[in-house]
Amino acid sequence: MPPNYYVIGLNSGTSFDGIDVALVKFKTGSLIPKFIDGILCEYPKVVKDKVGNLIIETCHGMSQRGVSLREISQLNFLLGELFADAALQIIKKNKLKSKDILLIASHGQTVFHHPQIEEIGKYKVRSTLQIGESSIIAQKTGITTVSNFREADIAAGGQGAPLVPYLDWVIFNKSKNIKAVLNIGGISNVTIVGKNIIPIAFDIGPGNALIDLLAKSYKKDFDQDGKLALRGNVYFSCVEKALKDPYFNKKPPKSTGKEYFNLAFIKKYFSKIKKKEDKIATITYFTARTIQYSFQKFVFPQYKVDELVISGGGIKNKTLMKYLKKLITVEAYSHMPLLTISNKYGLPSKYKEAILFALLGYTCHLGKTNNIPSCTGAKKKVILGKITEV
Repeated sequence: MPPNYYVIGLNSGTSFDGIDVALVKFKTGSLIPKFIDGILCEYPKVVKDKVGNLIIETCHGMSQRGVSLREISQLNFLLGELFADAALQIIKKNKLKSKDILLIASHGQTVFHHPQIEEIGKYKVRSTLQIGESSIIAQKTGITTVSNFREADIAAGGQGAPLVPYLDWVIFNKSKNIKAVLNIGGISNVTIVGKNIIPIAFDIGPGNALIDLLAKSYKKDFDQDGKLALRGNVYFSCVEKALKDPYFNKKPPKSTGKEYFNLAFIKKYFSKIKKKEDKIATITYFTARTIQYSFQKFVFPQYKVDELVISGGGIKNKTLMKYLKKLITVEAYSHMPLLTISNKYGLPSKYKEAILFALLGYTCHLGKTNNIPSCTGAKKKVILGKITEV
């Protein structure tokens, strides 16, 4: 590959606030992505509302009004336009041309992820759906586009998630110290990686997902700096009751999403809390507690973790981070890992997932397997991604 070629990673997470765009560069013979630049392209309000409504509808499995195929189809092509525009925007910002870009890797917008097996007649089915038509992206930008990164892993018997561990493995697989790489996005997940160990990873549970839902009662998309959570009291009994939910005791590999951690989950475990300030305070503490609980149950008994590397939007929530640091550093742990932010390793927290998809797209282009069966539960290594030529 000529040294002046770049890869663009595109992703819109479970918060569906817009498109994260990362411009990265790969040296010949190396899979380590070098971050060049990143931007966030916010969804127009009408699009954000439509995406939000679609995700809310599909998250509940069934809806009262029903999701029309027309809406899903239209959004698929409309998001393809927006993702293409986002790629063109970062190209222009960096004074590049389309011919300088090797490929675009687009994860699109996840609107449904259900990796658990369901029986339909005699068939056993897992499923996932990301929209943002890759053909539109390729044609509008004139750049080969790689998309659909979860399906091959599911076809191989995996859950199609989490995918972040592959990036964590590329960055840290030669590390002498064992690292726990924690990402707090809409859903929180962790990867345990280091030299001479088989990496494990799993979705812990809600990251920002439940907090964001409650922030809407304040007519906000999220709790900026965790200020809303500071106003209320924590109902510890509700937290401990919610921790008994079967998901938290299920052994890895496992993955989840807003299909599980949604308003119905809040109603099930936190309905006794009447004041909204107490509810968001409790949910914020609960989010930190789920992370600590998962570490205590599945990580610390098996691994002497030397460093906890944190990324994701959750690091901006100061109240959440305060709770997390306090819980992780309790005296029960004889060995306390160092806490650092992923930026230290050239992975800007804000763009880590977009960087991941740039890496997955690049390895797909090279014909290299890029899933980690020990993390997703797949029966074998496969090549994630489908290539759409111009």
